[in-house]
Amino acid sequence: MFAQNDKSDNCGNWARQGECATNEGLAALCPLSCGTCNLECTETEPMCSAWAQDGQCEANPVHMLETCPISCGICSVTECEDKKFQCPQWAEANGCNDNPFFMVKYCPKSCDVCRSTCVDQHADCPGWTGDGECYKNPTFLYSKCPKSCGVCTEPEAGASIKTAPCADFNTTQCHIWADSDQCNTNPHSVMKQCPESCGVCKPACVDHDAGCNGWAYAGKCHDEPAFMLRVCPASCGICTALENKLKEEL
Repeated sequence: MFAQNDKSDNCGNWARQGECATNEGLAALCPLSCGTCNLECTETEPMCSAWAQDGQCEANPVHMLETCPISCGICSVTECEDKKFQCPQWAEANGCNDNPFFMVKYCPKSCDVCRSTCVDQHADCPGWTGDGECYKNPTFLYSKCPKSCGVCTEPEAGASIKTAPCADFNTTQCHIWADSDQCNTNPHSVMKQCPESCGVCKPACVDHDAGCNGWAYAGKCHDEPAFMLRVCPASCGICTALENKLKEEL
């Protein structure tokens, strides 16, 4: 399964104001809201990872976002599970740092490559948000469009590798509210406080720092793999590798 992403939370508003037609830069920044391309969430060229690390997502955005949406961060792999039962033990034994090329592909969950993330699950989310549906129909919209509705708090640039972008504010209280069906009966308050317990958070393979594109362009994917493959999996081609393994299993 895949999720499609705009590069800015403001994309839905800009699209509704007609900015897609008057501002050429939005085609690359907001491909989902602006309908830049019919995204299939699959890489159509084997060189996508190399091109992305060479800065082509920024230099040649329209072609790259259509040809290499995963490497450019427009599509996120959301089926991110460990492939080996030993993964938790290997990760505990520092395997993610000692053997990163193997571990990030076979143990993406244990190595924090795929983290609990706030992603929209429907292409119409920006439009629904603009129509006020987040307030009119929160039970459905908060679940299907958590990013557009602002349910989850995104991490700040440079956040710790252990920081989850989508998490409950109070785990104990959230479990109590979720068990008493407060996610459905009081979504405005509870889903924003308890996105994980309410089922809003999804594991996704995405870059976890705003500096990833620049670091990848500087060659750090190869020079510092233990850090880069875990923090910048999209820019370093790991998300594409996970997508290819998913195809093999289908």
